[in-house]
Amino acid sequence: MESRIAGADAPGMTSAAQRIDTGAIAQQALPADVLPQWVHDCQTREGVRYQVRPIRPDDAQRERRFVEDLSAASRVIGLSHEPSAELLNRLVRVNYRREEALVAVVGESAPETIIGVARYAGNPAFCELAMAVADEWQSRGVGSRLVQLLFAHAKAHGVRRLYCLTPANNIRMLKLAAHTQMTLRRSSADDAIIEAWRTL
Repeated sequence: MESRIAGADAPGMTSAAQRIDTGAIAQQALPADVLPQWVHDCQTREGVRYQVRPIRPDDAQRERRFVEDLSAASRVIGLSHEPSAELLNRLVRVNYRREEALVAVVGESAPETIIGVARYAGNPAFCELAMAVADEWQSRGVGSRLVQLLFAHAKAHGVRRLYCLTPANNIRMLKLAAHTQMTLRRSSADDAIIEAWRTL
């Protein structure tokens, strides 16, 4: 996962996604010819256009560049600056019946660049949310839009709740969670962690 909601619209955002075993993700990915064929045209707060679409197997190198360009503060805890080919394969080959990964992209075709990723996986009813947004695109509405679209997709596919964890001092992440109508509470296990979730 890119994060535990890490780097959503701000550096250092982390979500519980790091606890998901990425080795179990996308083991039964659907073939490319049956991938969902929808694209959302979006704009940043200042009017810059980008698109949101499902991640595809041919996004591997775009995903690599995205991860490598993230600052240490924006990168998911435990995610290497240089992800392995095996991990990249897992990240871009998604079983769309059980999970989802959306990418925000700018440019067209081969020059396309990933500027944000949001995904969920886990229990079919209760899934962990993880996301990251490229440093230069943070605080521009990309993270909020990705989360809103992920909520809509999850609800349409029978997910009842999405959740994540974030540090209590991550003010931007807490604002994003509130903006996207997530419920927040301090973790009973660790005062430094805020639990966030939304029932769909």
